[in-house]
Amino acid sequence: MKAATVRANAARSIGTNTKDPELIRDRRDQLIRAALEVFQEKGFHATTVRDIGRAAGLTQGTIYNYVRSKEDILFLVCDRVVAEYIESMERAVAATGDPAARLREALRGVTRVMIEQSSTILLVYHESHNLDRRSLHGLLARVQGWINQFEELVADGLGRDRLPKAKRGLLTNIVTFLPTLIALRGWSLPKDLSDDQYTDGLVEFMMRGLGLDSANG
Repeated sequence: MKAATVRANAARSIGTNTKDPELIRDRRDQLIRAALEVFQEKGFHATTVRDIGRAAGLTQGTIYNYVRSKEDILFLVCDRVVAEYIESMERAVAATGDPAARLREALRGVTRVMIEQSSTILLVYHESHNLDRRSLHGLLARVQGWINQFEELVADGLGRDRLPKAKRGLLTNIVTFLPTLIALRGWSLPKDLSDDQYTDGLVEFMMRGLGLDSANG
């Protein structure tokens, strides 16, 4: 059978022998969940496609109907994290309220994703260098697109005439990166704070750093 190609996202396509989009999505979700478990246990290099298949309950032959390589599976894992960030931002954009309130909700969203996906994000930081150049550049381009869209929320929240674009870009990079503290420095953070307390504390800090009152939006 001639392999079809299904777009995984705007940055990268992954070959597949299956034409059913729903089945492709379901099987790739299985592979992502299994790969996260095995990559975190063994590391990318020590993991085989057979290991992932065993964790997913799929044979190697079945796996190759939906991806072409272990690197494809790593890409899907990395891309899933980016998709979570994009979805949280889109929910904030669609929310009601003034621009500062939407910005606050976007900051809450990215912080919640970081808390919920901290182990996955740490894995991405450790293993994404194993992607081929095209895949890595595509992933980074998608992240940059998310940052650019987030900058629009910052610009609207602060007022477009308040800061030059270059400074808005710097502030946007700071506030979208700061929540990674939870994954990258989790070993040092206080253990007696709840997820809500982490979220509230970071959002308040970021809003005040942007010159906005977190309480009043």
